[in-house]
Amino acid sequence: MKKRCLHFCVIAMLAVFGPLSTSCAKRAEMRDPLGTVTLVPPYPAGYPGAPTDRISVQYAVIAVADQAGIGYDWNTSFIYTDPVCREWIAPVIVNRPFAQALETILGPVKLTYTISKGKIILGYRR
Repeated sequence: MKKRCLHFCVIAMLAVFGPLSTSCAKRAEMRDPLGTVTLVPPYPAGYPGAPTDRISVQYAVIAVADQAGIGYDWNTSFIYTDPVCREWIAPVIVNRPFAQALETILGPVKLTYTISKGKIILGYRR
């Protein structure tokens, strides 16, 4: 009788906790919902005559945002972050999650971002 009760308890625990451990494993494997992005030289020219061996912070953000299907709030970002958003950088980002790519671009210049109404807005880190 005790063995039967023990077997029943073990089976019940597996039935209850088994799916939870599986769903946790699936959550850990989730990827950035905005996909992966790449930004390497020669960089896209943001304007006629722009250099392609370097890119400004704001144009780098625009380039990866385009790949992720997100807009860029130019006016608000510029108001909040000028002149830092115009600094030249030379990132090498190959097939990285969108959030990691933005950290590579914004981290060294101490900027951060939010996404509001489908658009990225840059700001200073606090």
